[in-house]
Amino acid sequence: MIIDCHTHLESYSDKQFDVKGLIGSMKKANIDKALVYAGEMFNCSNEQLLEAVAPYRKNLFPIGSISPLLKNKPSLDQVEKWLLAGEFYGLKFYTGYEHFYPADKIVRPYLRLLEKYKKPAVFHSGDTWEKAKGAKLKYAHPLNFDDLATDMPDLKIVIAHFGYPWVMDTAEVVSKNKNVYTDCSGLFYDKPTKIDKEIVKRAFEDYFYYVDSIDRLLFGTDWSLADQRLYVEMTSKMLTSDKDREKIFYRNAANLFLI
Repeated sequence: MIIDCHTHLESYSDKQFDVKGLIGSMKKANIDKALVYAGEMFNCSNEQLLEAVAPYRKNLFPIGSISPLLKNKPSLDQVEKWLLAGEFYGLKFYTGYEHFYPADKIVRPYLRLLEKYKKPAVFHSGDTWEKAKGAKLKYAHPLNFDDLATDMPDLKIVIAHFGYPWVMDTAEVVSKNKNVYTDCSGLFYDKPTKIDKEIVKRAFEDYFYYVDSIDRLLFGTDWSLADQRLYVEMTSKMLTSDKDREKIFYRNAANLFLI
């Protein structure tokens, strides 16, 4: 069993990055379930995401998106209705692409709702996509999450993308705070080059140098940006036992997102 905990839909692309494209990619990669994110940068609203995945709720589990600085952000009442009804399995915040820190007061009301309903808060962290203009790395550095994790110890927090290239900083935050997780998604785009393979190898080595437990590491690809089948193959090579593979590919995400 494999869960991809980090995928996106795109509504603006002429390629098959819609829900049918995702399902087809998952079948090729032998991925059974996926967490699917809405987001302004992918031109996919929360409502569009819910509608798109509705026929596939045994395999696709939606994660809502909050852009706290936008005027048209969903109201707290609406977010609570979604969480109460079990429509969303967590919320994603695009720190870096949007200019706020994870511990900023503007985000706290949404985080309190996640804490109330025992749902994870997923944050972009680390490098930003070169096609996204105006992103600022200072907001996406993984050390920023120590403030939030310390202030809200009952909130489950996911630092996406290993916080790459600051993987050691991510590992320190995960090691220090038992409510913090990370995923290994987004380390390469499309198909990996020779340099990409070295990056993936080094990222896992850096993480395991500081963290001796695999219980809070999640498998993710960042589809549609990365090839899921190749991501499964590369990640599997980084793990030394079937027990580790079972936890990272499935059990950790199943326990965190309750799917």
